[in-house]
Amino acid sequence: MIDGIAVLDQSWRMPKLEISKVHDAYASGGECPLCTLMEGAEETYLRSFQHSRVMEPRVRVKTNEAGFCPDHYRKLYARENKLGLGLVVHTHLQEKLPELRAAFETMRATARRGRKIDEIAASLARLHDRCFICDLLRGDLDRYAFTILFLWSKDAEFLPRFRSSRGFCLDHFLSILAKGRVMLRADRLERWLGDVASLMTDSLERLERELDAFTQLHHDANRSLGTDEERTALARTMQKLAGGRFRLE
Repeated sequence: MIDGIAVLDQSWRMPKLEISKVHDAYASGGECPLCTLMEGAEETYLRSFQHSRVMEPRVRVKTNEAGFCPDHYRKLYARENKLGLGLVVHTHLQEKLPELRAAFETMRATARRGRKIDEIAASLARLHDRCFICDLLRGDLDRYAFTILFLWSKDAEFLPRFRSSRGFCLDHFLSILAKGRVMLRADRLERWLGDVASLMTDSLERLERELDAFTQLHHDANRSLGTDEERTALARTMQKLAGGRFRLE
């Protein structure tokens, strides 16, 4: 425990790079700084697969084992380096083919044993749910949440910026709440919850008003009117409720 922060297995000396990124995300505004941070991290990983990283041995070991989720397969395929992606997918399939072949053979041989089929189906589902990029992003989210809570607790200059922000999307609020419950002692967690609950309530009430104004803009007589906040209200409300970033148009 360091000044109310339960350090556990993480160093309390946060890397400057993470602190800088968090400050930049809050300076950029928006409905959720963690959405901004995670979007940047995902873009970095997707872009890296367009270059030499796709062939690095340590990366190939991990992609051979995990592969990618449907969303990241689509995003990688939409990029230019089809050959690099093809090599990665090929070696992933080569590694998993014996396991898949055995599963299907076992399933065929035990077709009348429903319980055994359920077990095999569960193992196939676990294989399908793995994703190398998602694994990296989970680690990033954990570090960013740690950094935000650390700065809220230790950096007097960060506190006003935090309290004047728009909170988080609901998805990332749950992530940072879980981190705070592990990281902060009870009195600090109570203070943080007081700060963030007000931010979340105010943000949702503001979005409700802006979204109401947005619907009025789509009456023919009002189509060219409205503020930037009103015109982007739908995209920002969807982000707040579901996470992720939407094109503001």
